[in-house]
Amino acid sequence: MLDSLSSSPAALPDEAPQPIHADIAPSLGRRVMVDAHRRIAGYQAVALRGVPAQRLADPSLREPAPGAAASLRSPTFLTCTCDDLAGPALDALDPEHVVIQVTNGGASVGFDPERLKAARARGFRLAFDARLMKEYESAVPLASYVVLEMGVLPLDLASMMARAIQKTTQAVPLAVQVRTPVQFKQLAASGVRLFEGRWYLQPPTTPDRSVQLSYSALIRLLNLVAHDAEVFEIESLLKHEPTLAHKLLSHLNTAGAGLGQKIESFRHAVMAVGSKPLLRWTAMLVAGTAPGSVAPAAGTLAVVRGRLMELIALQHMAPADADQAFMAGLFSMLDVLMATPLREALALMPLPAPVSEAILHGSGPYAGLLEIAKACESADPALLEIVSQRYRMPSGTLLAMHLEALGWAEQLAG
Repeated sequence: MLDSLSSSPAALPDEAPQPIHADIAPSLGRRVMVDAHRRIAGYQAVALRGVPAQRLADPSLREPAPGAAASLRSPTFLTCTCDDLAGPALDALDPEHVVIQVTNGGASVGFDPERLKAARARGFRLAFDARLMKEYESAVPLASYVVLEMGVLPLDLASMMARAIQKTTQAVPLAVQVRTPVQFKQLAASGVRLFEGRWYLQPPTTPDRSVQLSYSALIRLLNLVAHDAEVFEIESLLKHEPTLAHKLLSHLNTAGAGLGQKIESFRHAVMAVGSKPLLRWTAMLVAGTAPGSVAPAAGTLAVVRGRLMELIALQHMAPADADQAFMAGLFSMLDVLMATPLREALALMPLPAPVSEAILHGSGPYAGLLEIAKACESADPALLEIVSQRYRMPSGTLLAMHLEALGWAEQLAG
């Protein structure tokens, strides 16, 4: 059963239990947006299946029912035309967590300020493309965000427009399709406060030894926990690394850890959860301890990838194997987190062979899980359809699990 999601296009076994998310079936993917500090600050919704009119009916955008899990805390930007906003279309949406990104077009009404004013009156924030605002001046006072599309705008012009937006409106400049660190730095200096793009997930062209050095104490701790060192050995390390000790205990005491009690010391942690679960939480500190040159969002996305792989694995693998799937997802981005070539970074970590095989060679029982996770985070419709067909998992199930993983990472972030 461990080979059911290997690099070969094998399907889930027929006896596998039905996914726990089968009744949700969202159709929207999420692309991450970051703020000027490169922390996750929002999501861009991408329709990955179905017809455009279904976007507003997507269950992942609804106000949570009483007793249900909360929506993602950070806002989701949903592209709509004024036609889409007619009738009861907005009734089920959560105005606290959904931003309506208005595009031109629509067969019947085109650009309709009255419908937009009505959406604003209901508590929805509106985002407009900067070029649309030039064409429709009535949109200016309605805008909470102004979108700069870097796929079509030269960098200098976009920077100039960002400064003008701040001087003449109350809106927040938002740049999409940001592809390079140069674009990010210049736009941030010009006042852009939200960014969509994956430039910060590119591994460095040359290793940054200062980043690796900043992880040295954490790597020693990880190795001690992985090799079942005596508690006194680990306590000795933490006594000499008080910052690390504080981070570990704070991490264990987050709501997302689910321990149900306050952990006061590492010895208490061992007694409360055992050494094996501590390996998982110590590993997560690697993702949550990004130095200044590494984007905090990269660490969060590593956690999301690991959690998504775990959720899928729990449907058809033993819990111990699902835990290894989590580690494979988390450490598959170790080159980005440590600014070090992947093979070199992995050599510092005590990983089981199947985990390393999935990351380095795309083989073994966790390779398929990693392929699925990458497809979900890319929000690429064609790629998601390929993995959905290859592993016979409905795309709606995968999107629901990805959404759950994003929410879990938000909860851990506090």
